[in-house]
Amino acid sequence: MKVIWGFVALLATANACGVPTYPARTAGMTRVVGGEDAAPHSWPWQVSLQTSDNAHYCGGVLIHEDWVLTAGHCLRSDFETHKVVLGEHDRSSDSESIQELQIESAFRHEDFDFQTIQNDIMLLKLRTSAALGDRVHTVCLPGQGETHTGPCWITGWGLNGTNAGDGLAAVLQQAELSLISDADCSSLWGPVFNPSCMICAGAADKAGCMGDSGGPVVCENTAGGYDVIGLVSFGERTCDPFYPTGFARVAAFRDWIDQTMALN
Repeated sequence: MKVIWGFVALLATANACGVPTYPARTAGMTRVVGGEDAAPHSWPWQVSLQTSDNAHYCGGVLIHEDWVLTAGHCLRSDFETHKVVLGEHDRSSDSESIQELQIESAFRHEDFDFQTIQNDIMLLKLRTSAALGDRVHTVCLPGQGETHTGPCWITGWGLNGTNAGDGLAAVLQQAELSLISDADCSSLWGPVFNPSCMICAGAADKAGCMGDSGGPVVCENTAGGYDVIGLVSFGERTCDPFYPTGFARVAAFRDWIDQTMALN
């Protein structure tokens, strides 16, 4: 059953997107559902969207010092009272140096459909610019229509088990996922899956879950960094890893992203 949810390093240079300062653990990864604790600040573009009382409800990804990319279904009517949290690793810690930034504007794709989850993408413009550094940095965007083959990773603080009683993860989770062909995704998800604006990915015992929504799946690019190729959009109600996680296909929206940022 479909349900939407609210999932080698090189030294970074000041201007290089997608290159973390702190190496990610990308070998032998095992729980996201089925992931493991990420190395601190190894995915510096990871965003936590939080209410004014610090409750995490969606992920996101920093693509520019002024802009966050997330899922369209993460939009809430009171978003102006919410915050974008950057540089966070352990949500239970009070000692981390994090950035809490207010949202100036939200731009959800004009063709987003809550029933079909088509065009599940949104840009958030920050009220003040993020301070980029070794713990907060931007990820790269793929070109319009660009494809990747992997390796790829999903990150997030979503439920780390298959039921709500397992609770959200305190520490950022990561899991390696394999990209799944459009034909196989269509076979598993039927008419839910639209290859023009969606991709899916999965692996044995690994999946995104509630709370990972809007967060990234990133793949290595030819420049040695990471591109965000998908945003966690939908999955099986119990987070069963048998069903691959569905993502908004970022490359399908590159023109929309560029135009929205340029006009605002």
